[in-house]
Amino acid sequence: MSSKQLSRRSFLRLTTTAGAAAVLAACGGAPAAPQAPTTAPAAGGASGAAAALQGEIDYFTYDLGAANASREEAVARFQSLNPGTTVKLTVLPYEELYEKVAAQMAAGQPPDVIYGDFGLLRYAVEGQLLDLTARVAADPVLSKPELFSVDLADPIQAKYGTDKIHALILGTWAPVLYYNRDLFDAAGAAYPTDDWTWEDLRAAARPLTNAAAGQYGFQFGTIYDHTGWIWWQHQPEDFWATPQIFPKQTAWNSDSGRGVMQIIHGLTVEDNSTIPVEESDSYDVYGGGFGAGKVALYAGGDWDAGWSFRELPFNWGMAMLPTVRKEIRPALNTMVASNVVSAATKNPELAWAFIRFLTADAEGQTLIGQGAYETPVLKSVAMSDPIMKPSWAPPGYDARVRAALLPGPMYTPYPLTLNLWEFPDKILNPTVLRLRAGELTPDEAVAFLDQEGTPFFQQLQ
Repeated sequence: MSSKQLSRRSFLRLTTTAGAAAVLAACGGAPAAPQAPTTAPAAGGASGAAAALQGEIDYFTYDLGAANASREEAVARFQSLNPGTTVKLTVLPYEELYEKVAAQMAAGQPPDVIYGDFGLLRYAVEGQLLDLTARVAADPVLSKPELFSVDLADPIQAKYGTDKIHALILGTWAPVLYYNRDLFDAAGAAYPTDDWTWEDLRAAARPLTNAAAGQYGFQFGTIYDHTGWIWWQHQPEDFWATPQIFPKQTAWNSDSGRGVMQIIHGLTVEDNSTIPVEESDSYDVYGGGFGAGKVALYAGGDWDAGWSFRELPFNWGMAMLPTVRKEIRPALNTMVASNVVSAATKNPELAWAFIRFLTADAEGQTLIGQGAYETPVLKSVAMSDPIMKPSWAPPGYDARVRAALLPGPMYTPYPLTLNLWEFPDKILNPTVLRLRAGELTPDEAVAFLDQEGTPFFQQLQ
């Protein structure tokens, strides 16, 4: 995984999934915090009765940067609460984790517990994951959906070929807007607000750009996400682009499609306020140009804070992602982080108790939230001061919680056998790069995408 920029596309590429959806708060404050559960199971139990846990399990996760410490602390705390247990934590580079898990699954010797996203459900279809349905239903905390920011039993699982629960969600990821307060202060410019549109961002980025001095107004989080950050905001019924749905007929040549392409064209060709990808990547720091203090505005993910942004060498802030239109705050898709248990585990009770600790126990959820790589799914924890107002937090940091807290449906209606990234790789990304280079106008880009997109998706039906 690159230390310069954590690619959401790389994060999703091997898993072929785009996660859960959550509805954003409409430009106001966060909703009132729900009451924390008045009764909770013992750290090792699933039904409130203390259970004597013994033995050892393996826990595989990919590298979370600085947030790895949160996993180490969670493991240590779980073990202290359950004497006689051992959780062997293995941290691997992202792609290596999935390659190793695939090899071990094929050999019939997988790790007991695996951290990842909904792409792990492919193993449920093959009967290689423990069915958690009855355990969730019997649990006094997990069985209460009102306590969580996402539906733990969401029908997305059925979209993957199973109507059972095989993954226990522990946190969410959402795109947010970061900004360099020092660059704004030096220019005497007003900081971003939650009611910004992308046109407001363009207007702010132009005067903050001085390409000759190596300073730019804006940076997209990854190459792919220069479309993703924008279309991510659309209501599910209004999605016009992949990878969220595979349509019978594409609708790039629409108000939404043209609008997004116009924003990209405006930020790059018309305004020249976006740092070129090659120039951003030349900085050997996480976050590229923004991480180096050379970019004023960065459309990234809340996970960036956990990976290393808390240690940025300048003053920074966070706000909600801009909207396409000022009068509407659309639904924002939120990806989810999950743990799964291998069906081959020799200690299912210990494995279940551990993943439950990370999802349904306030202490476990707090440790996850303090890592800042995910936003906790237990509302009472997500809205607590240690999560919303940590000592290092910049202005607006609670935007990550407000972006993920209100529950919403998940929309991922495609089977795991499809290659989610084939259309972006072959058609979408090259088209957008041509748009950014000035070789295509927004109108030409959307016309070409419909010309190529409709027959591409029709052959997938």
